[in-house]
Amino acid sequence: MEMIANSYRGISVVMDLTLDRIMVPLAIVVALLGACIIGIQLAEMTAPHPAEQNQL
Repeated sequence: MEMIANSYRGISVVMDLTLDRIMVPLAIVVALLGACIIGIQLAEMTAPHPAEQNQL
């Protein structure tokens, strides 16, 4: 029983490390995509429209 408990602790440490290795790059990618979407929206809001340039 003690061997099973030690194996479970070892596996849980490995799983925690694996989860950290997956979550950090995933969080970076999600943040970059969010910033890209916000940047696109800001560029669309501030860009001059061709129809507005011809008005008197």
